[in-house]
Formats: sequence, C-alpha cells, structure tokens
Amino acid sequence: MTVVLSLMASLRRLSLDIAFQVRPWLPRMLGDSARKVVGRLLAGPEIIPRRESAVAIRWPAAMPLVSVIVPCFNYGRFLPQALRSVRRQTLQDIELILVDDGSDDPRTLRVIRRLARWAGLRVVRQGNSGPGVARNAGIAVAKGRYICCLDADDLLAPDYLEKCVIVLEADSGTRLVHSWMQLFGDECRLAKTRDLNVELLRFINHLGASAVYHRDDWQAVGGYSIHREQHEDWDFWIRLARIGTRGKVLAEPLFYYRRHLAGRARAVNGRGLRAYHELSREHPDFFANSLLRRRLRESYRQRIVVDPFLNLAEPGQYGHPARFLWIHLRSPADARSCREKITSVMQGLTGPSLQVVVEYKEPLPDWLGSLAIIVYRLPMLLDKGQWPAFVENFRRTRGEAIYHPCLLS
Repeated sequence: MTVVLSLMASLRRLSLDIAFQVRPWLPRMLGDSARKVVGRLLAGPEIIPRRESAVAIRWPAAMPLVSVIVPCFNYGRFLPQALRSVRRQTLQDIELILVDDGSDDPRTLRVIRRLARWAGLRVVRQGNSGPGVARNAGIAVAKGRYICCLDADDLLAPDYLEKCVIVLEADSGTRLVHSWMQLFGDECRLAKTRDLNVELLRFINHLGASAVYHRDDWQAVGGYSIHREQHEDWDFWIRLARIGTRGKVLAEPLFYYRRHLAGRARAVNGRGLRAYHELSREHPDFFANSLLRRRLRESYRQRIVVDPFLNLAEPGQYGHPARFLWIHLRSPADARSCREKITSVMQGLTGPSLQVVVEYKEPLPDWLGSLAIIVYRLPMLLDKGQWPAFVENFRRTRGEAIYHPCLLS
C-alpha cells in the first residue's frame, strides 16, 4: 500500500511538472477554444450566487472613491504613459499615488522628479523592497474606498475604473472587479481572464494585476506578501479568496499588460511550479480542503443595491470630451434604423466623441463600433432593474452631451 501511495504521489508531481512547463505555451499550442475547455475543467461546476437586495452606503464626498497605486523601480521610460492612462480616466474621483521603490536608474530618477510636480500626484519614497512592500506602502496612505494597483509599465483604458466601480457599487456582494487583459510589447494577444474561481485559483493566477477591490479587504488579509518570490499577486488573490471575496470579470480588454519576454514575466512563467508549491505550503487548507472551497463558493451572494449611483451622482466626478454625442440602444434594430441620423450628427463634431449605452449582448455593427470611443454594455455592468438608474445618472452627470432623440420616445 505504501508503494502504491508513493507511486501515485510521484505521478502527481510529474503531471504537475509537465503542466506548469507547458502552460506558458498553451495559447500558441491549443488556441482560445481549447484553453476555455481546460479552464472549465479546472474551475469545477458553477454555483449561482443567491440573490439579495442591499442598501447603498454613502462614501464621504471629501474622500476619493478610488486610490490608484503605481509602484515603480527603474521603469522611468514607461512611467509617464502609465500615469497619463490614469489621469485620462472617465471616472475622476480618484487619488494617484506613485511609490518609488528605491529606483537608482538616473533616467527614472529624473522622470520621478519631474512628475512630482504634477498636481494631485502623491509620491512615496522607500528603499528597494519589492512590489509587495511598495504596494502596501502606497495603500497604507491611501484614502479611497477602492484600490487599484497599476504597475509602472502597464496601462488602463479610459473607462476601466468607472466600469469596475459601477459593478462594485451596484452589487455589494462583489468585492473585486477586473477585465480581460490585452497583452502588448513583446507579445500581443488577448487574455480572456475569468471571474474569481477558488478551484481554478489553485493552479492558475487568472486575475488581472490591476483588479479593483475594497481597501477594507486589503486590511483584513494583511496586505500583499512582503517576500520577493515574484508571485505576490497570486498570493494576494488567494488571501482574498479565503475570506470569501467574490470577484467578477468584465468581458472586454480594458487593462493593457506589457510583456517583457526576456524579463520578469518570463521568469514568472518558468517558475510556475515553484510558485504552486510555495503557495500550497503557505495556504495548505485552501489547496487541500475541497470542502472549504465549496463552502466559500456557496457563501457568495449577489447583493443588488437599491440606489447604485449614490456615490457616483456628481458631474464633477467625471471627465469627458468638451462636447460629445451619446446614444442609447435598446436592441440591434435601433442601430440599423438610426445609422443615417447618427453619422449626420457625428459630422458636426470634432475628434473622437461618440459614447454608446447598450441594453443587449450582441456586438455592435462595424460602422458603429469604429465610431464609438466607449461602449457601456448594461447587461455586463448591472442588474436589469438598475439600467434606468444608469441612463438617468449618465444624462445628469456628463455636461454638454448631445443625446440623440431618434432612439427613444
């Protein structure tokens, strides 16, 4: 019997070793469809969260709603672009904190000195301690209800924070939101990340590094790991999962992750098996106890907030073009019937200025998709009963917007 158990353990170690060795090459070997199948097998059966109603909790108007933490170590060549992607967010109720993690590159030091003069940017300096410590240092001084950590070489789409916060404010049972991930740099592909899944999380870090989550939850789990093992994100998501955090993905690429095939990202892929073993030792109950994981999933709740825009109702919380057109599509037929009117109005506007609110899941026609700078897909963001509140709030808070009347009576 001992021999059989030993053999089974050896086979398990061998299969894990093979799996982690080939994992970095799966996108090229299998394609998106095959990877979806593997993901479903690892994720286990879906458990639908119980639905409840909830009341919005007012956030103090004097406090930022979101704190964005940008740790930087010798990435001065990328840093301004990352910070500009935050400054250009449609949701402007944010604070921006740059953590200089002991940079010693002259170019980076010059860039940080120049950026320190930016209005509204707080700079925290520390000796080089690694990304986990740098993130913790930034979050420790942050005042926002929600936290987003953005690495200095990555980027956010303009509507990333707004959409993440809409979901968090509208469903208080969701405690973390992220989006699909567009890889760029040395590798260009779309990574269709997933909802937080405790079964899948044992084998794959399937959440984006810039997921938006509650600051209270960061505090509850003791923050990010301070060790330099290069998988601090994965460890942190497990910590959140263990306290019952429910996470949701937005099915569009709003987070841009820069790949450096010769650098840190490649090292992480090559050390996936080592990370798995280290994390399973750090969180043995999470990895070994299937009953615990099932209880976590069964504890999830969908808490639909009655007043989802209580903390998103002020025009000053938003940034937008000086003058733009927005349209509201209830069905695909709306776009077809109003094409001529929409294109006519667009000819009178300068620059990219069309935003579209959509009540269905079908893709937009190519002509409309090419014109729209932002698309709000309400089924992805909100419960159906909350859609009218979104439309009314959008109408009130967007300044000099042209709302085309051809689509609604």
